Amino acid sequence: MKDPRVTIIMNKSVQSIKTILVVSADFSFRAKLRESLTADGYKVADAATQSEAIAILDKTAINAAFVDMEGMAAFELDLISYIRTTHRAEVVVLASINELEAAENARKNGASFYLVKPVQLSDLSAVLDKMLLRTERGKSQIELEQRVLNDLMAASPAMQKILRFAMKIAPTSSTVLIGGESGTGKEFFARIIHRMSQRNEGRFVAVNCGAIPDTLFESEFFGHKKGAFTGAERDKPGLVEEAHNGTLFLDEVGELSQSAQVKLLRFLQEREFRRVGDNVQRSVDVRVIAATNKDLKQLTEKGLFREDLFYRLNVFYLCQPPLRERKETIPNMVRLFVHKFNQLFDKNICRLSSAAENLIASYNYPGNIRELENIIEHAVVLAENDEITEKDLPESMLRGRLLLGSPEQLQTSASISQSSVSTLADVEREHINFVLGLTSHNYTDAAKKLGISRSTLWRKIKEYNLQNDGAES
Repeated sequence: MKDPRVTIIMNKSVQSIKTILVVSADFSFRAKLRESLTADGYKVADAATQSEAIAILDKTAINAAFVDMEGMAAFELDLISYIRTTHRAEVVVLASINELEAAENARKNGASFYLVKPVQLSDLSAVLDKMLLRTERGKSQIELEQRVLNDLMAASPAMQKILRFAMKIAPTSSTVLIGGESGTGKEFFARIIHRMSQRNEGRFVAVNCGAIPDTLFESEFFGHKKGAFTGAERDKPGLVEEAHNGTLFLDEVGELSQSAQVKLLRFLQEREFRRVGDNVQRSVDVRVIAATNKDLKQLTEKGLFREDLFYRLNVFYLCQPPLRERKETIPNMVRLFVHKFNQLFDKNICRLSSAAENLIASYNYPGNIRELENIIEHAVVLAENDEITEKDLPESMLRGRLLLGSPEQLQTSASISQSSVSTLADVEREHINFVLGLTSHNYTDAAKKLGISRSTLWRKIKEYNLQNDGAES
């Protein structure tokens, strides 16, 4: 009969053997843990000191690490940060009851968690299995997101180029500035960069810079100490501390006042700060991604935005084009939003009518992707069956728009010579007639869609002889 443990080892070897790093000054403990993990099918590298560990890390890829704090008087948290950033590996800290404060600091610097010694070797093996499973799931999720994003942007070479660039800079800790009109998806791309980065398990903290009063900037960003001012009833960490080991997203950074810009610049330079009313200098490890719908370069030339801050933020620059310049991506986004709102509202929308498709394709989207999402939400909610029709779309898409026709009609209209251009009256008559048909000759609804009074509509109907005996007056 085969040894069950041998079977386990064979199964693991069929996949990929994981390498575990053990760092401990206790030779006996290292030897026992190495023997136990090897028997479970893992490859083990061990080190007695931090310098030995780094030498191993420079030559060997690892999947997880156990770091024993005992006997390491000069223990530096840089080892944990180094493991997390260079290998994206899970780290478990082992600490005695007297080392809990240092262990908590280690956790804040990237360790997954800490265990209080003494610990059973069987417990360490169980913890390791759970950690590696979580890591694999995380990688699978990132790969899935990449496939979805590639599919979403597939129709647009320009957006594919931006996506490839975002994925290339994501693993770094460099600051990124994202430009573009409101609603173009700047925060969406900031979250992509965060999710694809080595900080993906840290928090993504988003803040609208234009919504923070100048007098509260320092307290909101850096926190305050109890009693620092009236109403400060307890110590409060700021946004930069909340984003420790994660990403701080500064939306509409161009709205910051001059004084706030100075404080932000100092933080970006030093990565250190003090809470309001506190004397303790604190440091954090955060990545900053900023976004703006303004031309910061132009603002610097006018003296409204600090040039040194601009260059601190503009290490990498992503520009999101407006939706009207990438309409080829609209069908994929419509499918994504329909799926989202189907789930949210328990609907079963599976198609759009040709008229609805034409209207969605020809609309100019001044509010960009945010407006498109709102339009689809509106349509999904109002759709009565499994199809979105033009009646389910917002009235704002019809108001002020000239004759809507089929693609063939639109092509024909585009080729009409100047000598045969319709008069304004002809265009008005056709548009009113179209809206009447759209509303089944309900004059109240038609007047609302046209943005005119009911009496004006009735006068136009008589003028253009558009009466319908079956009309609902």
